[in-house]
Amino acid sequence: AITTPDNELARRAAQDPQSLNPTDYETWYCTAYVSAICHQIQEVVRDGVAKPVRQVAESEGTILNKTTFLMTLITILSAIGSALAISNLITASVIERSQELGLLKALGALNAQIILFVLTEVMLIGFAGGVVGYFLGIGFAQVIGRTVFGSGIEIAQMVIPIVSAILFFVVLFGSVPAIRYLLKLKPTEVLHGK
Repeated sequence: AITTPDNELARRAAQDPQSLNPTDYETWYCTAYVSAICHQIQEVVRDGVAKPVRQVAESEGTILNKTTFLMTLITILSAIGSALAISNLITASVIERSQELGLLKALGALNAQIILFVLTEVMLIGFAGGVVGYFLGIGFAQVIGRTVFGSGIEIAQMVIPIVSAILFFVVLFGSVPAIRYLLKLKPTEVLHGK
């Protein structure tokens, strides 16, 4: 049965339902507490004894908590790996385009303008990758859901802003080494091929 977690009322009723006043008894009886369900089963099945098997629910809860922790850890490690990959790609791109960026600096562009230019480009590419990844992820989730569980997986709309925020910060943190390289970039050395 799908039950309501026990509270102080459920614990009192589990010890002795007759000790409750009529209002508390009605609240307890009409709520899906484990003790209330067992009491109602015993009312119907006079010669039977109904007892909750708490070990099953507790072990399921433990497995669910460990799975949630594992998924959180995988997400954090994936975000760190993504930030490192983005960092390598952006830094390599900036190094390849160092003459172009050095020329911009030599022509009077400020560091902030060049950084904004590079970050805008990176964010647009990150946004496009995020959109493609989101739809690929939904597709794979549906395939896995139908294959493993025999039903589709409901898409939570709250995930979109959360993933967007994570994507933004991963791309931003991945851009830090490239920005540091840009700040140290000297137009005279780059334009002379040093």
